[in-house]
Amino acid sequence: MENSKRSPRLRRQLRGVYLYEGACCLDITTAVWVALLAARGYSLWQIGLAEGVFHVVSLMAEIPSGMAADLLGRKRTLALSGVMAAVSGALMGFERGFGFVMASMACSALAYNLISGTLQALTYDSLCEEKRTDLYPAVQARCAWLESAGALLGRLAGGLTAVLSFTRFYLVDVGLSFLRSAAALTLREPTVTEAQAARQAADVRTLLRSLPRRLREHVRATVHFLLHSPAVARLLLANALIGVPSFLIQMFLQQRLRDAGVPTALLGLLICLFELGHPLGAWLSLRVRPPRLLALYAACAALAGACTLAAGLAPLGLALAGGCGFAAVDMLWTLCSERRMNAEFPSDQRATLVSVNSMTYSLLMIPAAPLVGLAGDITGRAGAGLALLGGALLAVGAAAAAKLLLYKRRGVRYNKK
Repeated sequence: MENSKRSPRLRRQLRGVYLYEGACCLDITTAVWVALLAARGYSLWQIGLAEGVFHVVSLMAEIPSGMAADLLGRKRTLALSGVMAAVSGALMGFERGFGFVMASMACSALAYNLISGTLQALTYDSLCEEKRTDLYPAVQARCAWLESAGALLGRLAGGLTAVLSFTRFYLVDVGLSFLRSAAALTLREPTVTEAQAARQAADVRTLLRSLPRRLREHVRATVHFLLHSPAVARLLLANALIGVPSFLIQMFLQQRLRDAGVPTALLGLLICLFELGHPLGAWLSLRVRPPRLLALYAACAALAGACTLAAGLAPLGLALAGGCGFAAVDMLWTLCSERRMNAEFPSDQRATLVSVNSMTYSLLMIPAAPLVGLAGDITGRAGAGLALLGGALLAVGAAAAAKLLLYKRRGVRYNKK
């Protein structure tokens, strides 16, 4: 019934979005890269530093990549992401020292940046173009389910390390990365505003010639929006705080499993249990419609902290359950907050503003990744840093709950955003 209300053009575009989302999520390295580098003699501190480099580059490139998507075209930006991911895989596959690892992480960050905000902006504006933004929660949830399915397949493919050499394993990743670029070519640029229509009509040379002027205007409009939207600015910080453990749990729980004697080839199978939490969180996001987000944030931050603490200190069975629980909570909060933010973002700056969201996360991850690794090296327990991080998130949840109670006692109507 709902599908019949969509135009053929929108149906084709959404099929392309789902295809690209699925191609992006066929990532076979995420579940095993820490173990693979540790097996090649790198310390947890070095691995944490490599992850920190990822976030330094991400921080520097996040907003420029969002601006590129808004000013030069989102389809082109998504295609380039696949190319950068392939370069990253090649550098890691032919690794000849820590410099190769660092360069690979830098290229991986660029690939991530080029998607970050871009696909979300293209999807939301495609719905805006057809005046069907009411479909966004359902589309968003389907993308999350596809992401989980792709990540599950990718983590299961981590078992290929048992039959493939280090180099050949990463060459498979290179081939999968090029699939992203092919999937991007099936998409269409949506046109919601006059500026987007002008960009569509202009050739590449004209776009590049006018880029300095348009860039100045774009920066001015983006800064003006952020300065005059304090509720959105608070959401950006809230997202970053609750999201910090998302990748660190996978990183350092890998090492906990490895220290317990789990073969590298089985790590992907165990870590893929986390993916069971993502579809649960996406399903909950369709049913949890809080009129205000502060109460939801207090609950999600506290639950995320408890799950991170379990991933760091609990017996391995409960640690894996903690990772799965964190994935569900993180997905629930992310989808609910993204809906609120996209309803506020102007179309011409949408990819840039979503990139600001990711940049805020990277800003926190730059110190967090090596510090969590350092705590593991100092204590000799890979989960020690996760325990500290979980305690910090519990404190954030408690602070949000206290703020909510204070508002209620004073009878203050806090901002619904």
